[in-house]
Amino acid sequence: MKRRSGLGIGLLTIMYGLFFNPAVGNAQMDAAGNKVNAGLKIPEGFNANILIDNLGQTRHLLITPQNDIYVRLAKLHDGKGTIVLHESNGKAVIKSTFGNFTGTGVYMRNGYLYTSSNTEIYRYKLDEQNEVINPEAPEVVVKGLVDRWQHNTKSIMMDNEGNLFIPVGAPSNSCQINDRVVGSLGMAGCPLLDSAGGVWQFKADKLNQTYSDGVRYATGLRNVVAVDWNTQTNQLYVMQHGRDQLNNMFPQYYTFKQSAELPAECMYALKKGDNAGWPYIYYDGFQKKKMLAPEYGGDGKKEGAAEFLEPTASYPAHMAPNGLLFYTGNQFPAKYKNGAFIAFHGSWNRSPEPQAGYFVVFQPFKDGKPAGDWEVFADGFSGSPEKTASGRADRRPCGLAQSADGSLYISDDVKGAIFKITYSGEFTSNKTEVQTGMKSIISSTKVTPNMAGNSKTPPAIKKTTAPAKLNLSAGKALYVQNCVACHQVDGGGVQNLNPPLIKTSYVLGDKTKLINVLLNGLNQVEVDGEKYSNVMPPFSHLSDKQIADVLSYVRNNFGNKASLLTEKEVSTARAKK
Repeated sequence: MKRRSGLGIGLLTIMYGLFFNPAVGNAQMDAAGNKVNAGLKIPEGFNANILIDNLGQTRHLLITPQNDIYVRLAKLHDGKGTIVLHESNGKAVIKSTFGNFTGTGVYMRNGYLYTSSNTEIYRYKLDEQNEVINPEAPEVVVKGLVDRWQHNTKSIMMDNEGNLFIPVGAPSNSCQINDRVVGSLGMAGCPLLDSAGGVWQFKADKLNQTYSDGVRYATGLRNVVAVDWNTQTNQLYVMQHGRDQLNNMFPQYYTFKQSAELPAECMYALKKGDNAGWPYIYYDGFQKKKMLAPEYGGDGKKEGAAEFLEPTASYPAHMAPNGLLFYTGNQFPAKYKNGAFIAFHGSWNRSPEPQAGYFVVFQPFKDGKPAGDWEVFADGFSGSPEKTASGRADRRPCGLAQSADGSLYISDDVKGAIFKITYSGEFTSNKTEVQTGMKSIISSTKVTPNMAGNSKTPPAIKKTTAPAKLNLSAGKALYVQNCVACHQVDGGGVQNLNPPLIKTSYVLGDKTKLINVLLNGLNQVEVDGEKYSNVMPPFSHLSDKQIADVLSYVRNNFGNKASLLTEKEVSTARAKK
């Protein structure tokens, strides 16, 4: 498979055919007669199998030598947050469940299983078969970690000396005084970095630790979910989720397209005391420069301080790297040994440009350093190129794990499948052609008219369902400029992050309540039983007419049909604030 280099992503050269086979382990054939393994497109000689499906939002996972699979969940499964599977004959069955808390991290070392909630790290004693001895009585290793809904997951990694490394995401986009508010500047010294936005080091064998017992190992990392220990370099590696919404926050400096393609998602090799620079800088993967953030005086052209850590490698913007695995097995061809697999969960914040990601890539390494361009290893999780572009993916890869025999396991954070990829045939690295070169995601992705756009000419949005007599063009333009980045072109929002606008009570219900959402903003909102973590800033800077226009558009689009709002209704609500 040839490279998808730098920041370029192309369409698959083969259509996926029938999305995902519900029958475990059966390969499919696409329209061109090519083998599609468990709905995935993978290099020649590899085989993919769905061991089990419909577990829910599976996060990180690990495989024991006894072929048991420990899986962490973002939502409870029958009241439990950890599932234990047993794999046999190409299938996995649920063996047990335990833990009344959800979370992401899971790790096994020295006779203990470590798991995380969003605020604590727990451990369970294991027996000789690596089974939890007392699943209802975990010990608390670390407590009191920051959880303010946004970027709150806690991954787990260890070194060989008994040190425990826990990334703590910053509950902010860019450490603005008013988070995600247009034009708001950054907080001086970014006080969030005292307890978040970095990696903390604790002792794996000490109980009831708090921040005061740990060490801030590295800082300036906005949000880290993907983490692994590189045994070649004896060093911690992490993948950072880059900041969002450059155009929304500072439209005078960035177009829609620039906002979609900046900043790069970065891999960092960390040493104690390192500072990767968030929120003061972001990394431009096209120019290969650290740029000064607009919240701290940047204008899209000024470079940031040279003292901040250089990334080890960079990848396209907003693709959300959630899994990182250095492959140490012997089953795969030699080119994969000691290289890195990265699971990209997929973007949501490239609107109105097409979304991207939803795949697992491979980054070759040599002598502990990236050697050559990354390439797509497993694609097709979304279901089709159209579903990728819209962000409405059937599946999203999240966790990566390696078994003792060198097989690769991938968790799906939508329906809850566990994929297993093995190698059994002749490897041909250039079997499939893909896009190459430093092309933008947009230029190498099929763009339909309702996806293209820039800051001057808003893209067309799905035709309104409102009566033809209604003129909602002003509201449409306001929606594109202010709302589409979070709520998406189709109004569907983003799972766990931004609520949908489609036939929800808060959109179609009381007008004054809806107006106040724009005037006051929302924080940690719950809609129809689902929690959404991203902050919605107030849009009180919009005029009464503009608020009436955009809300009228929302109430009469995306399948909604409700009465229009008037400028007077907004004025009355504003006066009562």
